[in-house]
Amino acid sequence: MYDNEDEYFRDALTNFTRDFAYGGAIRHLVDRGYSVQNIIDEFHYPLSREVIEKIVNDYKKEK
Repeated sequence: MYDNEDEYFRDALTNFTRDFAYGGAIRHLVDRGYSVQNIIDEFHYPLSREVIEKIVNDYKKEK
């Protein structure tokens, strides 16, 4: 999947930073009944739809 350790580290750091900055808020919104589209429309996070969907889907799997 990764060509080198540097690429793996950058990906891990990006995921950690996104989760730290937005993950908790997005999970809280999911608990309050917000859909991915509601989150995108109302909060304008600087994340792609795919990233928000991944956070939401991962959280729903954990529950």
